[in-house]
Amino acid sequence: MNDVFGYIAYGDNKVYHFGALLSALKLLDNCPGARIIVATDRPELFRRYPIETITITADQKEVMSFGWRYHFGIKARCLIEILKQADRLLFMDTDMYPVGNISRSFERIAPRQSIMRLCEGPHAWCPRLEGKDVRIGDYVLTGHEPMWNSGILGVHRDNLAALIDAYPPMIAVHEIAKIDAAEQFCIGIALSQNGRAISPHRLPIRNYNTRGKKAFAGPRVLQFFQTHGDAPMAEQIRRAGRYRLWRNPLDVWRQRHRQSP
Repeated sequence: MNDVFGYIAYGDNKVYHFGALLSALKLLDNCPGARIIVATDRPELFRRYPIETITITADQKEVMSFGWRYHFGIKARCLIEILKQADRLLFMDTDMYPVGNISRSFERIAPRQSIMRLCEGPHAWCPRLEGKDVRIGDYVLTGHEPMWNSGILGVHRDNLAALIDAYPPMIAVHEIAKIDAAEQFCIGIALSQNGRAISPHRLPIRNYNTRGKKAFAGPRVLQFFQTHGDAPMAEQIRRAGRYRLWRNPLDVWRQRHRQSP
């Protein structure tokens, strides 16, 4: 099987790009020989690493984002492009990173079985979609569907058509429901139709996707490459595998102390 780990990094925030790179190095430490593809508008940042890239141009970003009306459309379209190069894909957001061997996840990815980060259940905004005739493929949204979080996504190439079906209605969901999560909402529904199912990932993956975690991890991501970016590749991978991005209790206390009046 052609198993691929994927990331998507675009925009002006360096932490997104270097976060993807550091996560990929941690992945290589835990899963030597892993095939990694990053869709990015900064391919030069990844060029010296054992990582493949798909270049996203400014014109492509404009089209993918529905004319800049919904920027998460870029993520949705890039997922499709990465999956075209894989039999089984395990995607992680740039603020996700492995702390163990996650290659066993591919055994759980099949034509009728996908993996996503977690099920968040129906949200308060979902009923806004009822009666609006928004369709994902042949399925008409009821406004009562649960939403799966797409920070982690494991999907089989046989579900490429489902991801393609999920893309066009994202702009309608975004504009009707007034939410940024239209991308993951539509993908979760598409991967749940016609006898398909989704399960939570249950993998050794940590994240820094909250404000406090980002405030701690973001500077450390950039510091890693300032300190070790010129080191030989094997050393960078080894150091990345042991590099801490999570907060210990003292770190949390210091953050709260700095924020206190």
